[in-house]
Amino acid sequence: LKLQFLYFIGIMSARRPEHYKRPAGNSVGDVKAGMVQSNTKLLMMVVCGLAVVVMLMFKDGSKVTPKNQCPTIGQLRSKVLGQASQNIFYDTFDAIKHTDRVNAVGQVGATLWLTGLSGSGKSTIGKALERRLVMEDGVHMYRLDGDNLRFGLSKDLRLSPEDRAEAVRRAYEVSLMMADSGTLSLVSLISPYRKDRDAARELHDKFHIPFLEVFVQVDISTAEENDPKGLYKKVREGKIKGMTGIDAPYEIPVNPEITLNTGTCCENAAALDRLTQCKNEAKNLPIKTKYQDHCPNVLEGCINACVDQFRELLIAKKIINVNKKSVPQIAPAECTKATKSIEPVPGEATGHADGYPEGTTPHDVIEENEDFWRSDAVTMLQPVPLKDVDVQWVQVIGEGWSSPLKGPMRESALVQALHFNSMLFDPTGENGGDVSGYGAGAKGTNFGDSQGAAKMVQNGERVSMPVPIVIPVNAQTKNLINRQQKKGGKVQVVLVSPAGEPVAILDDPEVYPFRKEEMIARSWGSWDLNHPYIKENILEAGEYLLGGELSKVRKIRYNDGLDQWRLTPKELITKFKEKGADGVFAFQTRNPTHAGHAHLMKDGRKQLLERGYRNPVLWLSPLGGWTKDDDVPLDIRVKQHQAVLDEGMLDKTWTVLAIWPSPMVYSGPTEVQWHAKSRRVAGADYFIVGRDPAGLTYSPEYAQAHGQKKGGDVYDPDHGRYVLQVSPGMGKLGLLASGAVHYDKTDGEMKPKPAGMTKEEFEQRFLSISGSKMREMGRMMVDVCDSIEAIPSTWAQNPTCVPPKFMVPSGWKIMREYYKNKDEPLVKANAVMQSKQIPHIAKAAKMVNATKVGLPGDLFAVYLTNEEGNNISPWHDVPLKTGDTYNMVVEFPKGTNSKFEVQKELPFNPIKQDTKNGLPRFYTYGLSFFNNGLFPQTWEDSSLRDEAGNLGDNDPLDVMEVGSIAYPMGSVVPVKILGSLALVDSGETDWKVIAISTEDPDAEKITDIASLRAIKGDGLVDRIVNWLRFYKTTDKKDPDEASPNTFLKNAEYQSVAETVNVIEHTHQRWNLLRSGSVDQTDKIKDFWLRP
Repeated sequence: LKLQFLYFIGIMSARRPEHYKRPAGNSVGDVKAGMVQSNTKLLMMVVCGLAVVVMLMFKDGSKVTPKNQCPTIGQLRSKVLGQASQNIFYDTFDAIKHTDRVNAVGQVGATLWLTGLSGSGKSTIGKALERRLVMEDGVHMYRLDGDNLRFGLSKDLRLSPEDRAEAVRRAYEVSLMMADSGTLSLVSLISPYRKDRDAARELHDKFHIPFLEVFVQVDISTAEENDPKGLYKKVREGKIKGMTGIDAPYEIPVNPEITLNTGTCCENAAALDRLTQCKNEAKNLPIKTKYQDHCPNVLEGCINACVDQFRELLIAKKIINVNKKSVPQIAPAECTKATKSIEPVPGEATGHADGYPEGTTPHDVIEENEDFWRSDAVTMLQPVPLKDVDVQWVQVIGEGWSSPLKGPMRESALVQALHFNSMLFDPTGENGGDVSGYGAGAKGTNFGDSQGAAKMVQNGERVSMPVPIVIPVNAQTKNLINRQQKKGGKVQVVLVSPAGEPVAILDDPEVYPFRKEEMIARSWGSWDLNHPYIKENILEAGEYLLGGELSKVRKIRYNDGLDQWRLTPKELITKFKEKGADGVFAFQTRNPTHAGHAHLMKDGRKQLLERGYRNPVLWLSPLGGWTKDDDVPLDIRVKQHQAVLDEGMLDKTWTVLAIWPSPMVYSGPTEVQWHAKSRRVAGADYFIVGRDPAGLTYSPEYAQAHGQKKGGDVYDPDHGRYVLQVSPGMGKLGLLASGAVHYDKTDGEMKPKPAGMTKEEFEQRFLSISGSKMREMGRMMVDVCDSIEAIPSTWAQNPTCVPPKFMVPSGWKIMREYYKNKDEPLVKANAVMQSKQIPHIAKAAKMVNATKVGLPGDLFAVYLTNEEGNNISPWHDVPLKTGDTYNMVVEFPKGTNSKFEVQKELPFNPIKQDTKNGLPRFYTYGLSFFNNGLFPQTWEDSSLRDEAGNLGDNDPLDVMEVGSIAYPMGSVVPVKILGSLALVDSGETDWKVIAISTEDPDAEKITDIASLRAIKGDGLVDRIVNWLRFYKTTDKKDPDEASPNTFLKNAEYQSVAETVNVIEHTHQRWNLLRSGSVDQTDKIKDFWLRP
């Protein structure tokens, strides 16, 4: 600076203007002489100036490089920009006002300014948000990326402070103009200096354009770990200087509109857990691997969580309006036929969760970690028993089929569904609960909250919800939930299947009256009380309904041999992508597939190919939930569908067979909207709809009482298809419809009736094969006709054979065998009528199932078998000891609550669920935190009194195995004795032996109750006593007033030696029982004792 100053003075003093003028009277030579003299002065001045500068330079030892000698471009630019513009005017004369433009284009322009360190995720989030808003919400938006701008507009800029400020200025000036045009402009720029960002905001405020500062926060270590451009690595290697956050400053925003903390996945715990797990796995790999390479898609959850937060802010501030979704759809150039704008267009398979932008993957809360479902976090919750149909609805909700519904309907949501076939959904969550209508949350529905209702109307979006999705409960369950709520704090309950398995955790339960009459009238439009769904699942249900949100749902497995065909929406979408689908069309079945169905599906694919799709994939979607009992069982249908694929009637390369889990409610046009909506969630772009979907005939009783035609349809067969075509809330779901087809006797193909054909000509050439005709042939157990020519002329009146090609041979064989044997008790007992969870059983056991919905039923039993497959008794044939180790037989596993036990009176003593008043028994106190079972070859003698005067309880000796493994029902487990408790129940002594499996990881360290307490903690040891003391109290109307069980010996644990004496004593009494050496009292006279 000193040099520049002296240089400037020298110039000015040596080259004054008069030196260049010719003075009057002077000759040219005189002038030249004067110029030489002036130049000499100039030279002397410069030399003197340089000398002074050199002395000043070396006076303090500093060093000046040549680049410091002149002002930088940035400094000169700053000087110019600081000057007032002259003779330039901002032209606003006769221009369109900003408000008029907003109203005309229907969109608010704004600048979204993303600031943060390199590697924080600005560009990644920006691109994801842009894709979501443009492609799904139809928002006109453009992204200005800082690096992209440096390839053009800011190509001349470097990284000096002045250049950084100029980069910011250019970006916000461009963004301002774009925002003024009605465009949503997103700028992702490090912009490290607060004053530059404040300048951007001030300019936007001046023109009344919204400006949202978004701080994309991340700590420097995480940014270095991400390092997408490898810049941090170069900094650490000394190859780069001036890196923001390292050796150049970054000034954190003071009051940003939102902070997106990418290091915590924007507070999304599930996404963060997956990311952390992936990072830990990558660190432990033998070869050094970046976590991004180890789990390529792991960041997707974090990105989506941050985008969701960002999008919710834009909705809340009314920057975007997601209710206006007018995205024009343009078919690819290679399409042979243009598609309508309201229909889907070819593209990668994706689901759509209602209430969210098109293409949103359905929400699910599946927790697949089986250890969690056996942990204290679950077993200590209040259990709520479900019927099978309730389990199916839980699966529907948890896997995302009913998105955006996140739990069984609260009362406000149900009222909306009943009266509107839809409900309001607020994705911003501003209303206190985003799925259940106003007043959701711990306080439940509040119909007096008119302000909340107004907010929901203002913020919410109406989504299709045509069927009531509810869980009925009885008064006892209601009282137990109320009891939990009175204790205060967060209330959760665990939903338990009829198999005793936990299937979901429900938060903030709301219990309200089940107004059955209103539901029946509104949902079915009929008062036929013999309607199968109404009769079994409404009239026989509890008098209350349970609502709330499901925070975790188990990956439900039914253990019925069909789980391989049960795919969640996300799994289905993955399957469609694997097949390279550019479109998906779904066909629902609740009957076996024949050539008529195949024609509809093939014709549907043909239609899509004609519309420009290159690989449309069929989703063959059999109904897997509750159906009326005269429908074909689920297992028969699925096996028959697989035969159709195996024999090539449908092409495996473009077909996916996957069960749809929902119950069938038979509500005609109302229900068919649900069929379509839920398939759309799982990736269906089109739905094949036929005549009379979800239809049903009147019951004979109702038809007779109300003058209806016997066998008449409740709903007009044409209404279902029509309603679906005009239904609101179906989004971009296309419909594929085909007319009736008939069997052509000339070639065995299914075809429509030719136009103009007379009735006589039709009957000569075609056969009409209805579902009832197919069932008639099945009952007649006919074979396939030898040839088309062999079809008898009287076939319509007497179908003595199946026309060739109507059904694949192996598929017909399955059907014929079913109809042949369907009325036999064993076939009925083992038929899988619907998705019905079966308890886990040991490999050395076999099972007889039941058909009664919601209950295991009298026919359900688990038998132990030997190596030859013959039945054996778990009580009499399994040895008490193998060597020095005691054997335990598991009656019900850890983490369940169904009270299964050995049946002493039945041959081979199978394990069945205990009943009371004809209903199966469950432990209402909670899920078991232990495996419960018996010691074989023991008996607590009911004719002997102990020192306290109590009789034995007349059962084999009970065992509570407290290890970490959950053993299937019927398992024979070697155990180590730890101690025992003498429980007194109804005046009888019921010994409880505490044991641990020899297979448990801690078995070697645990030898008695003291070491159990040391290893597992006081909580487990004390919990055993509390469980035994109070487990029956929750069966009473008022658990707090009920009398608990008592113990002998002050509820003190008995030693191992004392417990062994109890075991050996009961073993001796069993020997006497078997030999007939005890009095044959009424209590034991019906025992099955192996001959």
